[in-house]
Amino acid sequence: MKTSHTLWLTPLLWAGLLAAPPDNLELQRKFTWIDAADPAAAAIRQVAEPVIQQAGYRMLSEVSRVLANQGAEAGIDQLHLKAWKFPVAAPGQPRITAVKRTSLRIRNPVNLPDNADLAALLSIQTALADGNTPPSVLVQRVEAAGPAPAEWRVYRPMITTTACLACHGPVDSLAPAVRVKLERIYPSDKATAYAANEWRGVIRVSLAVPDEAAPKKTP
Repeated sequence: MKTSHTLWLTPLLWAGLLAAPPDNLELQRKFTWIDAADPAAAAIRQVAEPVIQQAGYRMLSEVSRVLANQGAEAGIDQLHLKAWKFPVAAPGQPRITAVKRTSLRIRNPVNLPDNADLAALLSIQTALADGNTPPSVLVQRVEAAGPAPAEWRVYRPMITTTACLACHGPVDSLAPAVRVKLERIYPSDKATAYAANEWRGVIRVSLAVPDEAAPKKTP
């Protein structure tokens, strides 16, 4: 396992990529990459990956249902797992603490990537730019920072579907009501101009692990 403080990523993040001030220590948390094939990550992946799978399925179902019944404009307020409750952890097992979607092109500032998220996103972007297949799963151990406790994270790349383009396609292709609403709610929106089957970002599951079950880090 290799510790990565990714100090070089922080200037990139704050120098205009996402235009957010570096005044929140939680956005600059230190982390360790964990080989997804490492047995130490097995218990984490066993809990996280079904949740990621379920999150992706629920998002697709939401999009289909809302677009069919209410239209894309309504979807801006309703989609993306806003009413989803996390599964309850079994005693002594890793516990889901957050499910997040993030990207290099953000719509909602709530989804801004922190330092560890950004490293995962750039890892995928670099693989794609080099013509390689990005990893299907990325795993990190993130250190505590301020009030934020230490956690494990599992990431999976997220791809656009044709239905996603109703709100994330080229701006001039969006319905006028959708375009107006996006401009009003998200004036700094960067999450448009996608094509179908294009890499969109990641779904991230964060987990807390009971001390007695936590895998031990190696130097």
